[in-house]
Amino acid sequence: MSWSDPTARRTASARHTATTLRTIATLSWREYRAVYPLRVVLASSLPRAILQTLFVAYLGLIAAGPAGRDFALVGGAMQVVTIATVIKAADILVEDRLFGTLYRTRLAWIPLPVVAATRWWVFTAEGVLGGLVAATAACLLFDLPALMAGIWAATGLVLLVALSTSALGMAVAAVAMTQRVDSFITNLVSYLLLALTGAVAPLERLPDALEALAHGLPMTNGLLAIRGALSGGPWLGHTAAEAAVGLGWLAVATAVLTLQARRARTHDTDGRI
Repeated sequence: MSWSDPTARRTASARHTATTLRTIATLSWREYRAVYPLRVVLASSLPRAILQTLFVAYLGLIAAGPAGRDFALVGGAMQVVTIATVIKAADILVEDRLFGTLYRTRLAWIPLPVVAATRWWVFTAEGVLGGLVAATAACLLFDLPALMAGIWAATGLVLLVALSTSALGMAVAAVAMTQRVDSFITNLVSYLLLALTGAVAPLERLPDALEALAHGLPMTNGLLAIRGALSGGPWLGHTAAEAAVGLGWLAVATAVLTLQARRARTHDTDGRI
């Protein structure tokens, strides 16, 4: 290969980038297994996800009967996704700051937002798996096989919600990574999604201003798409809207992370807590 050939240089650079990103993804999986070994997932993460979904479904049952139960069960399962993509995944950046390793990531030749997004994949996968397992357990306990089958058939839409909420999670982590209130902010955002996205009650119950705001949040349009698919109603438009919202929040996350990296280089603020 001749390095004077621009095409050859671009090909080699692309291969090097792909290899580096695969390495980052592999190391992220190993880090996840070290922090959340299987025994922790089985004894803590999954029971929490199932119990939270059951609690929300019971609230729906008390408030609006079987229809309310089914409505809230789907929303509660999607809320489980945000435990991984918004709350737990934020530790990727926050712990880098606390352990003094953030500068190594920030000085890499691959931009910080790309590194962060690649490391996020494990929690995106956890969100999908956790949401589906929680929905399955709740459907079995309530004897709702048709709803369970419908949710599994909508796995692609669940993945879309996991991706869009991951983008929001990155944006939140980018803001919280230099503050002492990172746990407060990530938990607050997760429960705001529960309250505002139509997870436990129809969007029409919200004031008009909050309903309009909700459509700019991840999960809102995704829930509409999932419920539309489950009921045989329209869902493609809601799917496109969820994807657009996710891309918007990804752009916000990229901008804030880029700004944080530039500020850290200028003012040496990686370790500020």
